[in-house]
Amino acid sequence: MNLKALCLAAAAGGAAGTVLLFAVPALAHHSFAIFDQSQVISLTGTVEEFEWINPHAWLHLTITDDDGNAALWAFEGGATGQLARLGWAPDSLGPGDEITIGFRPLRDGSRGGQLMRVTLPDGQRLCSNRGCG
Repeated sequence: MNLKALCLAAAAGGAAGTVLLFAVPALAHHSFAIFDQSQVISLTGTVEEFEWINPHAWLHLTITDDDGNAALWAFEGGATGQLARLGWAPDSLGPGDEITIGFRPLRDGSRGGQLMRVTLPDGQRLCSNRGCG
């Protein structure tokens, strides 16, 4: 059911329709507009923390630039249920792991983005969200 149909049903449904209006925020959920969907960037870094939490997992990496400056980056992954279906587990990544990450960067240039894939040192690849994009 699309949003317009839901609103019409709510308007016509009296008290029952009012209950339907509370479902509208669930449809909106979360916008990915903060991420640049036109590109996927790859960087290598060291895992500081992997947060296996809902509604979205988080990966925190220390990434060192070409000048030797280290900085903490944060990447938003998918929901834990979604990640589990894709082969992830709470212990897939641990502090000190050296990984390469593919991500959609934040539009404002901040250090982080939308986690798309992780490549482990042994070459194993873990995908997140809408695939390994």
